[in-house]
Amino acid sequence: MSREVRNDTGSVMLLGIILVAVCLLALAVVADVSALFIQRRNLAAIADASALAGAQAIDLDAYYAHGASRATALDPAIVVRVVRANVAAVVAADGLRGVRLDEVHSDGESVSVHLSAPVTVPFLDSLIGERAEVIARARLDYRSAS
Repeated sequence: MSREVRNDTGSVMLLGIILVAVCLLALAVVADVSALFIQRRNLAAIADASALAGAQAIDLDAYYAHGASRATALDPAIVVRVVRANVAAVVAADGLRGVRLDEVHSDGESVSVHLSAPVTVPFLDSLIGERAEVIARARLDYRSAS
């Protein structure tokens, strides 16, 4: 009986190449997911700040005439102008591209800001062609002085 001796030369190298490829793919995925998280968090911060600025844009004439009360309301036209200015200032200061103010809504007591921006990731950018969207809300509220 003759036994054939199997030659394993090169199989460790093949396993090493596969391991390196898997590690590089995992690194790319982690980097892209981190980039997505940071982009969405930054977009949410812009939307939050803009909604808060809009909620602070009260009708100053009514405020100075009657003080802070339930009669003091947000003027939707002023809210939209303040939110647009806030978003434009942050986008210009940070050099962001593609940030879009999709909607601003005010009912006199609250402000809703809907922003979107293109998603860009370092490695798998060609696979992701979507936009990140966030909605932030702020409310004008008065407490009675005790």
